[in-house]
Amino acid sequence: MNRRKPELQTIDLATWPGIAWTDLDSEARKIMRQRMHALELFVQGEPVHAIENSTGVNRRQLYRWLERGLSLHADGCVFGFRALQPHSRVVPYARLTGVVVQGERGSRGTAGAFSQLLERYPALGMWLRLQVKRCRVTIEQIHTDGRLHTRLHGLQPLHVAFLQECRAAGLTVADYPFNTDGRAIRSLGARLKAEMLRTFAAGARAAGASHLKGLPYHDNEAGVPSAKRPYQVVEFDGHRLDIRLKIVVRD
Repeated sequence: MNRRKPELQTIDLATWPGIAWTDLDSEARKIMRQRMHALELFVQGEPVHAIENSTGVNRRQLYRWLERGLSLHADGCVFGFRALQPHSRVVPYARLTGVVVQGERGSRGTAGAFSQLLERYPALGMWLRLQVKRCRVTIEQIHTDGRLHTRLHGLQPLHVAFLQECRAAGLTVADYPFNTDGRAIRSLGARLKAEMLRTFAAGARAAGASHLKGLPYHDNEAGVPSAKRPYQVVEFDGHRLDIRLKIVVRD
């Protein structure tokens, strides 16, 4: 008798989104291969105790990875193997306590404070998205070697305007972000980058593109179909040409 949960008996790892192996060092690749091998054995029907003995993976960790992998990503797909990467999050960090600045280095006890600020004052989040749409701040790619590195232009004046919006919302010098040395300018920059790189269209406009021919604009990308399997045929309108492409990524 198979005592595994029904949702764990029908997992198809072939449909799980993969990871960017080139972004990992040798040690991280070794860890990922071990974790993926443990899941493959589980899906093949191997007993959990046998998986523990052969891979050294604890059963609690195994079930945790399965649960994380089946969680829904913002792109509409499951997290898949992306959830197995060390230090990855499947649920955004949510701060529950108030902000009390401590120490002199690091986050100083303000982790998650900016997200909490936007949750408590939704008008600030709407104002930031409006500034991005109006291109009050732009983004520039520094180089293409390795990971993506970008630089924001117009962050300083936008930061000043953001603080004015915070004052208008009723925040005082005793409240975040005014009670920090940098007035949350780094957190503001990180949030702006995330918003501008959320979709290809948003990133292109933030980089200075004025016309995106053949690319429909969507404020909410949740309804836009995306490729979920390798070699899946997807359709898009590129310069009004009907063409079928195969993209080969050499790992």
